[in-house]
Amino acid sequence: MTSYPLSGDPAGDGWEIRGCLGDTWRWLGGPGRPAGEAGWFAARVPGSVPDDLCRAGRLPDPYHSDNSLASEWVPQRTWLYRREIAGAPLAQGERAVLRFGGVDHDATVLVDGREVAHHSGMFVPFEVDVTEQLADGGPHLLAVAVHPAPPSEPQVGRTDRVRIHKSRMGYGWDFCPRMIHQGIWKPVTLEIAGPVRLVDAHIGAETGEALDTGEVRVSASVEARAAGLLRVEVRSPDGEPVAAAEHAVAPGERSAVLGVPVPGPELWWPNGHGDQPLYEVEVTLADTTGRTVGVRRAATGFRRIGLVPNPGAPAGALPYTLEVNGRRIHLKGWNWVPHDAHYGVPRPERLEHLLRLAADAHVTLLRVWGGGLIETADFYRWCDRLGLLVWQEFSLSSSGIDSVPAADGEYVALMEREARALVPALRPHPSLAIWGPGNELHDTAAACPLDERSSPVVAALADVVAELDPDRAWLPGSPSGAAFLNRLDLIAAAPDAQHDVHGPWEHQGIGAQHELYDAGTCLLHSEFGVEGMANARTWQAVVPEGRRWPTGRDNPLMEHLGAWWNNTPLVQASFGGRLTTPDLVRRASQQLQYDGLRYAVEANLRRAPRSSGTIPWQFDEPFPNAWCTAAVDHRGDPKPAYHGVRRAYRPAHVCARFPTQAWHGHPAFTAELWAWDQHGRGRTVTARLTDAYGELLAEHRRPLGEPTAPGPHTSVPAARAGEWEVVLDGLTTDVFLLDLALYDADGSVLAANRWLHTRTADLSPLLDLPAAHIEATAGPDHVTVAHTGGAAALGLVLTDARPITDPGWAAFGDNMLDLLPGDRVRIPVQWRHAPAEGRTVRLEGWNTGVVELL
Repeated sequence: MTSYPLSGDPAGDGWEIRGCLGDTWRWLGGPGRPAGEAGWFAARVPGSVPDDLCRAGRLPDPYHSDNSLASEWVPQRTWLYRREIAGAPLAQGERAVLRFGGVDHDATVLVDGREVAHHSGMFVPFEVDVTEQLADGGPHLLAVAVHPAPPSEPQVGRTDRVRIHKSRMGYGWDFCPRMIHQGIWKPVTLEIAGPVRLVDAHIGAETGEALDTGEVRVSASVEARAAGLLRVEVRSPDGEPVAAAEHAVAPGERSAVLGVPVPGPELWWPNGHGDQPLYEVEVTLADTTGRTVGVRRAATGFRRIGLVPNPGAPAGALPYTLEVNGRRIHLKGWNWVPHDAHYGVPRPERLEHLLRLAADAHVTLLRVWGGGLIETADFYRWCDRLGLLVWQEFSLSSSGIDSVPAADGEYVALMEREARALVPALRPHPSLAIWGPGNELHDTAAACPLDERSSPVVAALADVVAELDPDRAWLPGSPSGAAFLNRLDLIAAAPDAQHDVHGPWEHQGIGAQHELYDAGTCLLHSEFGVEGMANARTWQAVVPEGRRWPTGRDNPLMEHLGAWWNNTPLVQASFGGRLTTPDLVRRASQQLQYDGLRYAVEANLRRAPRSSGTIPWQFDEPFPNAWCTAAVDHRGDPKPAYHGVRRAYRPAHVCARFPTQAWHGHPAFTAELWAWDQHGRGRTVTARLTDAYGELLAEHRRPLGEPTAPGPHTSVPAARAGEWEVVLDGLTTDVFLLDLALYDADGSVLAANRWLHTRTADLSPLLDLPAAHIEATAGPDHVTVAHTGGAAALGLVLTDARPITDPGWAAFGDNMLDLLPGDRVRIPVQWRHAPAEGRTVRLEGWNTGVVELL
C-alpha cells in the first residue's frame, strides 16, 4: 500500500475554497474550471474556513476588537474545497481509498463532479473508495463540500436540543464569542492498496497487577482478498526490540487481535512522580511476497490506573483518588479548553509551549472540558511525553436553562456510535487516565449532577468505555455526587454532600474569598476559578486605542470581550475606587486573581488527602478576551495567577490560612500555618511579619506537625504547623508582608511564600507605596533582580516585551515577586521558538516603575 498525503504542506498543497449559496456547490465541484478562477482562493488543509477567509483578506482579523461579529455569516454557507489529484493508472487488483481524518461537520465528497460519499460528524474519521474514479490515474478533480454548520446551542440554551456531537464552544460561550468552526480540520490521505490492506490498528498497553509484566494488545482491521502476514514489533524506550508477534491473515479475514507479552516493562509515571518511558509499537502487514503493504505506528506506555475511595469520604461517595502504579496521586490539575477558536489550524509550537507550561507548573492532570474537543493526537503525544494525565470528556455540556441531554433512542445511538469510533483510537496513550461523559450535565431545578441511572446517554457512554477501554477510570461527570455547587450555604447545610463540586468562578471579595474556601469540604474540586484582566500586550493588540476606557461593562466593547468575567466594580472597590487608567486596573485585577486563585488552591490542598484533587478553571483560552478566568492568555503568556498556582503545586510548599488580606477592624493578625513536602523532608516552618520597608514586626518558628494522613502512598500529605497571632499596633506602614519558609533538618529552605496585607479596609495602600530601588540584568537564559534600597519591591512582574506578532515565547521560571531589602533573585527564562534577535524583557512592579531589559 502506498499513501499520498493530500494535506499538511505549509507552503500550500493545492487546495482552493469558495463559498456557495444553496446547491451551487453541485455546479462548481466538477472538472473544466481553471485553477485561480474568480471567487476561489487558497485553502489550508488541515485548517478552518474562517481562517482561510482571513488569510485571503475576505474577513477582518476576528481576534481584534469586535471583528468576530463580521464572520458570523460564514457557517451559514456551504464551502467547497477542491484540488487536483493525479497518479499512475491503477494496476490490476489495486484499489484507491481516500482517508479523511476529520471534517467539521457535514460533508459531501465529489470526484470530477460526481458525488461519491456523504459524511456527518467532526470527530470520526471516514474513508471513501474511489477505485473506479481514479483507475486511469487522472488527473482528476477532488472536491469536498463542507455544508452549513448544523444547529446547536450556545452556552445559555437547552442541552436536550443538541442533536450532534460537535464542539459547542464556538456557538458562543463566556470565554469565546460566536465563532462556529467549519472545515477539513484533520489530514487527508490517498491510499493505493493491493489485495491485502491494513485498514487500521488500535494499540494499547496493559500492565499486570504486580507491575512486573506487560502486554501490548493490537486490534487490527484488514481487508484481505488474498493471504498476508500481520506482524507486531515492540521496541523499548531505548529503541531496542523487546517483543514481537505474528499472525497469518487468511483470505476474507477482516480483523485480528494480537497480544504481545513484554516482561519487566519500565513503568510510566505522572509528572513529578517518575519518568515517562514510551515503547514504540509498529504494526505491519505484508503480502505473500513479503512486501510490506501497510504500516501503523504508535508510542505507548505501561502503567496501571484506577480510582480508589478518598480517606474519610462519606458513605455513598464515588472514589475520586487516582492511583497510578499503586501510588495515590494528588490531582494537581487545570481545566483545558481548545487553545484556539479556529482549532483546525495546526499550531504545533503553541500547543507544545502551553503543555510545557502546564508541566512546568507541576500539573499532574488536565481535564479536557466537555464543551470543547476530543483532543488531537498531537495533544496526547505531548501529554504522554510530559507526564500530564488527561481526563477526557465527550463533547457534551450544560446549557444554563436546561442541562439534561436528549434521551431518545436516535440520539443515544449516535453518541454510542461516536464513542465506539473514538475510544479505541486513544488507547495507546498512557496519559489518558479518566473518561467522562461531559461537562455539568445535571438536573437544573434540583442542581443535582446526572449519572448512569438518570441519563441514558451517560449510561451508554459508560458501557462503551467499560467494554472498549476497561483499563481507564470512569467518572459519570464533572461535577458528580450529591451536590453541584461549592457554596457557603450548601456547605453549611450538608457538608457531606460535597463530593465533586464546581464553582465559584468569580473572586468573592476580600475576606469572603478566604471564608468560602476555608469552609470547603469537597472530595474533589474539578472546576473553580478567579477572573482577571488580560496581559498588557494582549490588551493593547485587541482593544483599539480610544475604546480602552472605561474597563467595565459600561464600555460596549467590553461586552464582547469576556463580559461574564469583567469584575471592574469589585476591582475598583478593592482598591478604594482609585484606579484611573487601564494599566492600574490591570495590575489591580491581576493581583486579585493571583491572590484569590492561589488561596483557593492552597485551601483545597490543605485538606489532602481527604480532598484528592484541585482543578482550577481555566488554563488557556481560545480567544483573546479582555477579561477571562484563564491563567494563560490566548497569545500563550501566563498571567500572574499561573505563577501563584505553580508555586502552590510545588512538591514542597508552605502557606497559611487567614481570614482576610485587609485587616481594618481586626485587633490582631491571625494565621494558621501549613506545609507539605512530597518527599517528606520538611521539618520546620518559619513565619515573619515585616512592614513595607522590611522591618521585622514579629517572627514565629514551629516544627511541622504530622501529616493529616501519613503513609507512603499519599503524594501530598498536608501538615499543620500551628496557629499564630500578632497584635498590629506596632505597624508603621499600611502595607505589611507575611513571609513564610519551610526548612529541612539541615536548615536549608525547601519552599518560601509571601503574601501582601494591609491594615486598612481595602488594598488601596498598594497605590501609595514608597519607591523601591532595584537593579535588573538579563542573560541569555535568566533574569537577575536585586533590591538595592527604599521600600520592599512589591508585585514585580516579568513579561515578554517584544511585539505581540513576534514568534515564540519567554517562559519564566518564577514571577510575581515581592522583594525585601537585601533580596537578590535569579529567574530562569526559556525562550521557546523565539529567534535570538530582539529578545526583550519588561519588568514592572507596584512601586518600581517600568524597566526594559535587552
